[in-house]
Amino acid sequence: MAPQMYEFHLPLSPEELLKSAGVNQYVVQEVLSITHLPPQLRAFQAAFRAQGPLAMLEHFDTIYSILHGIPPLPGASSYPG
Repeated sequence: MAPQMYEFHLPLSPEELLKSAGVNQYVVQEVLSITHLPPQLRAFQAAFRAQGPLAMLEHFDTIYSILHGIPPLPGASSYPG
């Protein structure tokens, strides 16, 4: 059986990760509030120890929520370009 192929697209803005454009695409299902992050972060850390980087796929919302909550640096753009 041939492995399933996925296309990887970098979004132009973080908000694009909130919109689904098709199948086999990772999108954010829920942006977690700061009060819900600690237990989700612990779950991600445990999964990362057990599964390695593949845990990021299962805990995509947690990772996005952490990055989403970081304020931008003064004068910095969100993405290069």
